[in-house]
This record gives sequence, structure tokens and C-alpha cells, in this order.
Amino acid sequence: MFDRTGIIEYDAKVASDDAMLDAAIEAGADDVSSSENGHEVYASQETFREVAKALEAKFGEARKAALTWKPQNTVPVDDETGEKLLKLIDLLNEHDDVQNVYANFEVSDALVAKMGGYPPRAERHIQHMHMRF
Repeated sequence: MFDRTGIIEYDAKVASDDAMLDAAIEAGADDVSSSENGHEVYASQETFREVAKALEAKFGEARKAALTWKPQNTVPVDDETGEKLLKLIDLLNEHDDVQNVYANFEVSDALVAKMGGYPPRAERHIQHMHMRF
């Protein structure tokens, strides 16, 4: 349900969508997603370090570079269910013994705006949760 994947994030102002895509492909990345919120570059566990170094050499330090669990597919949920799930994730994240919570649900942009911009687009993905304790 989830793949161990490297994610490298840059602010949108660092490069154009095309420049980031070209640099990511050249560095060996698997996927790139760009929006007004920034660029998300995905790389396999095996190539993550090299891709991150190549992008850092070209664009400077990333705002985030880490291995994460990326859902293989996502499940859209209605706003009522999405709000409950986001509250559940907040509660789990507040627990001292929980290090990370990963989910594969998608919520509407309207709900994200209502909840104050949470969660980040890359992490808006719950039918199944993977928790690390």
C-alpha cells in the first residue's frame, strides 16, 4: 500500500516548473510535482541521496529532504470524513510515542482551506494508515 520513497522539496521561487523537471530528470528522479506551493521531487530509496545532492548543487539547500512512505494509490473522502480523519491524525501526532503517521486519503481543497491549510498537499493522502512507534 505504501512505497518507501525519497522526497525533496523546494519553494516555487527557486526554479520554474520546467527547470526543476529538467534538473530532476537529469539527476535520476522518479517523479516531480510542481505547484504554487513549491516543487516535490520523488526518488527511489536507492537514488535518493544522489538526486538530493545533484539538486542541492543546482538549486541550493532543499526545504525538506527525507525518506517517507508514499501511498501507491489514494482514496478520496468527503469533507465530513476528511475532517474526522485529519483530527485523528492530529491526535495521533500529539502522542509522545508516535513518530510519524502516513495515510492515503485525499481531501478537498475547500476542507484544506477550512482547516487552515493543513495538511500539506504531499501528505493529504486514509483508508489505511501506517504508523511508526
